[in-house]
Amino acid sequence: MQYRKTAFIGLLKQPFSFFFKNTQLALSITLFITGSFLLHTRVSTIAGALFGAGASFLGAWVTELNLKRSKKEEFERNEVEAKNFLTPELNRIIERVLYIHSRSIPNFSAASVEYFKSPLPYPTKPNDLQQDFLPYLPVLYPNSEKFKYLKGEDAVAMVVFYDSLYKLEHSVRDWWAREGQLPLNLFLSFMNDVEKSLELAELCIERFDMDNRFPPKYSSWGSLSSRISNSRKNAALTLEAHMRRANSK
Repeated sequence: MQYRKTAFIGLLKQPFSFFFKNTQLALSITLFITGSFLLHTRVSTIAGALFGAGASFLGAWVTELNLKRSKKEEFERNEVEAKNFLTPELNRIIERVLYIHSRSIPNFSAASVEYFKSPLPYPTKPNDLQQDFLPYLPVLYPNSEKFKYLKGEDAVAMVVFYDSLYKLEHSVRDWWAREGQLPLNLFLSFMNDVEKSLELAELCIERFDMDNRFPPKYSSWGSLSSRISNSRKNAALTLEAHMRRANSK
């Protein structure tokens, strides 16, 4: 019995909720029904006025419905255009971060080997320069008018990722070749900072569908997200090798 009562109340909530959100339609139907009842009474003249008022409310509801639909379609169109406009720069910046990560791994490995005086796993020591570790910074964000058309979650993902780049840039500029700074600590710091940026980049890749937007030039390269995943795995293996050297001393 209680279940039937609950189900009945649930059924009533749906039309009430619909008419509450569409008050003009509800008023229109109410006026049409009232006018129909009065049509065959002594006050039938009022029925015409009620029908006219009901038609006005119905017309206003249709206009409002079309306006909402038009605004929704316009917003969706603006969102698509915003993504088409902003994602090429986002892709270029992520590719640069991935490159920095790929260079921080052998540099950290070589610094670890040198610090613990272990055999060098590379034929020659990496000779990357400071500028090789500087990320590309966004030009379109945050001044582009298109940015405001992104969904909240998409905008937040992009902002948080871009903010991480400034931390990386400051770290590279402030600590590179600083007197008394061990290369081991330097490249470990770079690798960790870039790792965090890549983690944030993965969310951007998912939200902006970048693997489909920017397929690899050659299929053997793999998608952007797969290359990031492989690079992060290489970083984890490099860090494990470093810990083994440290524990063996």
